[in-house]
Amino acid sequence: MIKITALNKIYRSKKRKHCHALKDVNLTLPDAGLVFVLGKSGSGKSTLLNLIGGLDNLSSGRIEVDGNDLSRFKERDFCNYRNTHIGFIFQDYHLIDELTVYENIVFSLNLRRIEDEGLVKAALERVGLAGYEERYPTELSGGEQQRVAIARAIVKRPRIILADEPTGNLDTHTARSIVELLRELARDCLILIVSHNVNDANAYADRIIELAAGQIVADRTRNPDFADRVLLMDDKLIYPEGLALDEQDIELINRHPNKAFVLRRNKFLKTQEKDVPAKKIKIENKSLSPRRELSFSAKFLKSKGLAISLASFMVAVIMVIMALAQTIVSFDGSHIVAAEMAKSQQTAILMNKTVSKELSARLDGNYRYAIGEADIDAIYDAGYKGTVYPVYNVSVQIMDYRNAAGVAIGYFHHGSYLSETLGTLIIDEAFLTDKFGKVEYLASADEPYPSGVIITDYVADAILALNTGYKDKSYDDIVGAYYFSLWTMPQVYINGIIHTGYKEKHADLMERLEQNQFSSFAELYNDPAFAEFSADIYDRLGYTFTFNPNFVEEYSDLSKFSDKGSKAKVWTQRLVYNNVIESVDSDQPYAVCDVTLGDNEIMIPYQKYNELFGTEYTASTIDSFVPHTVTLAHYHHDDPDHEKPLVSVEVKVVGLANISLRRIAMSENVFDLFWDTNLYANSLYLDGTDGIGHALDAAGELHYEPQSISVDGIHTMTRAVDVFVPLFEFISIFLYIGVIFILMNFASKMINGKMHEIGIMKALGTKNTSIGAVFGLQVGLIALLTCILSTVGYYFFIDMANEILIDSIRRIAPGHILPDLQFLIFKPAIAVMNCLLVFALAFVSFLLPMIKIKAIKPVKIIKAKE
Repeated sequence: MIKITALNKIYRSKKRKHCHALKDVNLTLPDAGLVFVLGKSGSGKSTLLNLIGGLDNLSSGRIEVDGNDLSRFKERDFCNYRNTHIGFIFQDYHLIDELTVYENIVFSLNLRRIEDEGLVKAALERVGLAGYEERYPTELSGGEQQRVAIARAIVKRPRIILADEPTGNLDTHTARSIVELLRELARDCLILIVSHNVNDANAYADRIIELAAGQIVADRTRNPDFADRVLLMDDKLIYPEGLALDEQDIELINRHPNKAFVLRRNKFLKTQEKDVPAKKIKIENKSLSPRRELSFSAKFLKSKGLAISLASFMVAVIMVIMALAQTIVSFDGSHIVAAEMAKSQQTAILMNKTVSKELSARLDGNYRYAIGEADIDAIYDAGYKGTVYPVYNVSVQIMDYRNAAGVAIGYFHHGSYLSETLGTLIIDEAFLTDKFGKVEYLASADEPYPSGVIITDYVADAILALNTGYKDKSYDDIVGAYYFSLWTMPQVYINGIIHTGYKEKHADLMERLEQNQFSSFAELYNDPAFAEFSADIYDRLGYTFTFNPNFVEEYSDLSKFSDKGSKAKVWTQRLVYNNVIESVDSDQPYAVCDVTLGDNEIMIPYQKYNELFGTEYTASTIDSFVPHTVTLAHYHHDDPDHEKPLVSVEVKVVGLANISLRRIAMSENVFDLFWDTNLYANSLYLDGTDGIGHALDAAGELHYEPQSISVDGIHTMTRAVDVFVPLFEFISIFLYIGVIFILMNFASKMINGKMHEIGIMKALGTKNTSIGAVFGLQVGLIALLTCILSTVGYYFFIDMANEILIDSIRRIAPGHILPDLQFLIFKPAIAVMNCLLVFALAFVSFLLPMIKIKAIKPVKIIKAKE
C-alpha cells in the first residue's frame, strides 16, 4: 500500500524561478489494481510517478510504501527499493541497446541475484515474445520494445509497476494490446499508469486520478455495479457512458431500431479512501554480483573496443616518449620527420632526384634517369607504409621567373605563387577525396581529353594573377587549351579546376600578403604561416593531376585540341644543331604546321640558321640555300656542357623559312623521337607519414632530395644529446598533463556517452558501486593496455633508438668502431613508476565523473536523452 501525505515538489532553476509541480497531495493507493493518473502536460503526473518510484527527491511531505518512509531514504535505500519493489515501464521503453532482449530482462533478476532462466522465458511468453531472446532492441518494433520493457518490469514480480505514457508512441492496435496486458497484470500488483488517454482510462482503469496544476482535482473508482455493455431494460436500450461498441452491442441495437436510448452514467464513483494500517514489508539489500558486473562490462566493451584501443594507444605513445625523455633519449628520426610534417599539416613529401657528373657514369652513359619500379620498390622495402607516386615532368608554366626555393613571389597583393606547377601525378578519385575532401569542380572543360590535366584553384589563381595572357579572365577561360603568355601553341589541356579551400585555410597569411605586411622575401620565408603554406603547396596545391593511366602514351599528341592543327612544343631544355655547335640560346624549338616535310627533314628560319652557322641569308636570298645534312641532338638540362646526348639523329635541312619566329619545322618522325626523351618521371611523391623516416633514408641512398621538409639536422642532434636533456625533462611535465587530459577526457566522454544507460540501470535499482564497477573496468582496461603497450614500446624503442644513434655516429665518424656502445638503456624502475602513474590517473579520471553521477537523480539522467 502507498500512502502519500502533504506531498510537495518544487523545482528550482538556475535563474531562481520556482515551479511548484505538486502541491499538498494526499493519496492512498491499494496493493493491487490498475490506476490511471490523468491530466494535461505540466499537471504533475510524471513528477508524482517519479517520486513514488524513488527517481527523484520530494521537497516536503511523506510517501510511505508498505510501511517504508521514502523521505528518510538514502541513495542506497532508494536503489534497494527500486530493485525489489518497483518495476518501471517508460514511454520511450529505455532498453539498453548493447544488450539482447534476454539480457535486458534478466538484468532485473541479476540485480536481485536470482538465477532462474525460466522466469525470463515465462515473462516473454506472458507478453507474447517467446523466441525473441537473442534479438537486440534495435531489431524490434515499438510495440515489441514496449513488451520487452513490460517483461523486464514483471520478471522480478514487483509489488508496484509504474508506467509513464506506456502507449504514447504506439499505434492504436498495439496500444490497446499493451493496456489489456497491463490490466491483466494488475490482478497481482499495483499498476500506476500516467496517461493522456481518457478513453483507455474509462475502458480499463480500476481507478482514475486527475491532476491539474499539481493538485488532485478528481479521484474516482470504478462502480462494481455498472454494467459495461448495452442492455434492453424497461423497453429501452441502456447505453453505458464511454462504451466502445462491439459486434454483440451493435446486433442488439439493430434488432430494436425504434427503442429509445438511455445513457447510463456513474461508471466511476468518487473514491472513498479507507484508513487501513500499512503492513511493513522489509526492503531487501541486493546488488549485482562481481561476476555479473564483469559480464555486463564486457557487453558495453563491444561498442567501445576501438575507442579503448585508440585511447590506450594514444596514452601509451605519450608514456613511451616520456620514458625516453626520462632515460635521456634524444630522438627517433622517423618520428621527428612525421611530427614536423604534422606541424604544417603536411601529409606528403616531394622527392626530386638529382644527378651528378660522377653518378652519370653509372647511368648507362647518359644523364637521362627514369624513375621507375626499382626506386619505388626500394622505398617500400625500407618500411614505408604510405603510397609512392611518380611525378611526371608535365607542368603548367605560369610566369617566367623562379626563385631558389621554387616558389615565385608576384606582387604582394597577388599572394605567393609557383612559377610553374611541380609536375603531374596519375591518381584516382580516392586520392583527391583524401586530399581535398568532397571534390568540387569550380570549372570544367566542355570536352575533356585523356591527355588533359586537372589543376587546383591555387594554380588557377596564379595563372589569373601572373600570366599576362589571362589578365581580367576567369576560371572558365583557363579550362581547355592553355597557352603560356610567350607561346602561340597550347602548352597543356586543362580538363578542370578543383576547389581546395586554401584561401580559407591560410586566410591570415593571405590577408597579410594582401596588406603588403612583408618588407622582404626573407621575412616572408621565415614566417611560420608561410612555411605551413609552402608545405601545403608541396603537399597538394602545386601539382597537376590526371586520372588517365595511359597519360604518358597519350600526352604526346596534343593536336586534338590545338587550333594550330599541330603537336605542341618539344618539351625540352636544349637542342644542339650539328655536332660542331657547342652552345645554343635557351629558346625552345617547336614544330610548325604549315610545311610538308618528309622523314628526317627539317626547315629552319633563316635568322636562326644565320645565328647557328654564321651565314648571312636574307629573305630575298633564301632560295639559293643548298640542302645539307646536320646532326640534331637533345641533351638533358643537367648536362649544360653537352657531353652526353639523350638522343641524336641525322636530319636534312631542306630549306630556310621566311618567318620571324625562332622555331624549327621538323618531320613527324623527328618530332616523336625527341618528344619521347622529354616526358618521364623526374620526382617521387610520398603520400603518407607512416615510416617516412625509413623512406627518406632509402631515398637518400638513391640520390633524392626532399622538398619542403628538412632532415639535415637529425644527425647533428645526436651530437647534442646532453644539451637537450633539460628540455626533455621540461617536456615530460607537459606529457604528464597530456596523459591526464586524455584519460580525463576519455572517462568523461565514456560516462557522458552512457548517461542514458546509467540512468536506466539506476532506475532499475543498480547501486553506484556496481555502475562504477561496470564502467570503471573499461578505464582500468585502458590503464592495463597502456601499461603493456608503453612498457613493451619503451623496451623496444630504446633498442631501436640506440641502433639509430650508433649508426648516425658511424656516418659522422666512420673510423670509429662502436659495436657495443649503449647510449640508451631500458630501466625497469621507470616502467614500473609510469605504470603506477597511469593506474592512479585512471582511477582519479574515473572517480570524478562518478561523483557527479552519484549526485544526479536517475530521472534527470533518463530525461536527458528524451
